[in-house]
Amino acid sequence: MFCQEGGAVVRKSLLIVCLTIFVFISSCVQTSGQQFQSTSLFPISSNGSSVKYPVIYEIFIRSFYDSDGDGVGDFNGVIQEIDYLKELGIDAVWFMPFNESVSYHGYDVVDYYDVEDDYGTMEDFENMVQELHKNGIKVIMDLVINHTSDQHPWFRDAVENTRNSPYWNYYIMSLEDHSGQDHWHWKVNSRGQKVWYFGLFGYTMPDLNHDNTSVKDEVKKIVDFWLSKGVDGFRIDAAKHIYGWSWDDGVVASAEYFEWFKDYVLSKKPDAIIVGEVFSGNVSDLSIYPISVFNFALMYGIRNNLEGIDGLLENNWVENSFPFLENHDLNRFFSHVQDVYNLFDASGYELIKKRVALWYFLLFTLKGSPVIYYGGEIGTRGFKWYGPIYDEPLREPMQWYAEGSGEGQTFWTREIYDARGVTYGNANVDGCVYDDPFDGFSVEEQENDPKSLLNFFKFMLGFRKEHESILNGDQRIFRDWKNLIAFYRYSSNEELLVVVNPDPVWPNSFSFEKDMTMILEVDFENFTWSEKNNFFSSGENFEVSPMKGYIFKSEEVRK
Repeated sequence: MFCQEGGAVVRKSLLIVCLTIFVFISSCVQTSGQQFQSTSLFPISSNGSSVKYPVIYEIFIRSFYDSDGDGVGDFNGVIQEIDYLKELGIDAVWFMPFNESVSYHGYDVVDYYDVEDDYGTMEDFENMVQELHKNGIKVIMDLVINHTSDQHPWFRDAVENTRNSPYWNYYIMSLEDHSGQDHWHWKVNSRGQKVWYFGLFGYTMPDLNHDNTSVKDEVKKIVDFWLSKGVDGFRIDAAKHIYGWSWDDGVVASAEYFEWFKDYVLSKKPDAIIVGEVFSGNVSDLSIYPISVFNFALMYGIRNNLEGIDGLLENNWVENSFPFLENHDLNRFFSHVQDVYNLFDASGYELIKKRVALWYFLLFTLKGSPVIYYGGEIGTRGFKWYGPIYDEPLREPMQWYAEGSGEGQTFWTREIYDARGVTYGNANVDGCVYDDPFDGFSVEEQENDPKSLLNFFKFMLGFRKEHESILNGDQRIFRDWKNLIAFYRYSSNEELLVVVNPDPVWPNSFSFEKDMTMILEVDFENFTWSEKNNFFSSGENFEVSPMKGYIFKSEEVRK
């Protein structure tokens, strides 16, 4: 437990002890071959079969769909678009924070037991969960327990009453001067006392003290409360930073923390989803967590090598992780590809679409639960700014209509952009700095276009649901070269070979290890896809052209 001014020493000592333990455990693991078990796997109904690796869709409720015309997305708006989620092929929705908060994004909670009133009432939330469940869609809550808002009643009481507050040790607080120390901030209470506190993410987000058993008890209560409301699991925000004084020094201790958290959640709900945000491209950081994590290593590997690289999978693989290409903290994937190729006008959209689709083809067939960030299926664009706005362009309104307006369309960003003098694009019209009317980046424009990104997503997610080896199976890498990525997905009933060449110029080839039948061919260059029934014999050579993807089915069944 932290103690007032001595907290820094205690916390550092804990990290050293944990690091020592980790080194010892690592050597044992290397000898025994044991690994942490994932907790991301859960049964979900899909065409009568159970699914280990569901498709996850991340929704920022504020931007998704507005049911009452105020420009802000809400719980009832999600209900109105459940059919869209089903048609897309979504198995579970990860909702960005919906607790009552100060900021627009919700990552500074002021009440863990209530919902954001911009989104509706608790009854609205419960209805949304019920309707999603009726339609076979699970609910994942974004749980922000690394820190609270500086407006949270716990923190305000601690600042005002210091050591006499029951919440003083809920945070990392001190009456001693911490001037010059990174991530330390101060407030002055009504008695004129300068109260110092640690907040890695800034002065508005004070870190909680997870060495305090009372804080752990609060976390348990929060988990119990939301499980009782029907949520199916938790995405843990800032799971890398439960411990540590900087961005990278608390990984080992933070990973250890989630042993008890995992055990507790699973004791209450054995099939709960638990996935942590460990913002690191280092496989060793990601692999030590006893819960599932988002595979940042693979994401960076793809983003940094859009035309392929030797060892992409081998060097960036994290077992039972959640593979993804974008989220609410990153430049939109479509925009990232635009930036790499320096193609920002309409003439470059088709090339960018092909490259985006190719990497999603890989994402949807790899082992693990693929994550789609809302709008990714239509190529939503967005770059992070560094003044006068910051991450709002990464979280702009979902584009339902060609002209940028219509029933359910959100426009909450417009007020922010107006207030900060942002006039770029349509910021002052529909609240989107990277969207133009009739530019092809809306659901309305893409749903009836057979060669749209949206319909490619629908096809691939439908294909996933038809193949038990992708939904539940294991994986073996066959080739891992710059211009030839190939891997087997196999279960007791099926074996598939997935092949893709991300290189735009150079072909490659391989020989079949066994008799196989081609069941899918995707020509990304011409943006066509078709199911096949072409037989190939064991030992036969097959050339993989640039920008092509294939799936073959074994004539044998792996035992």
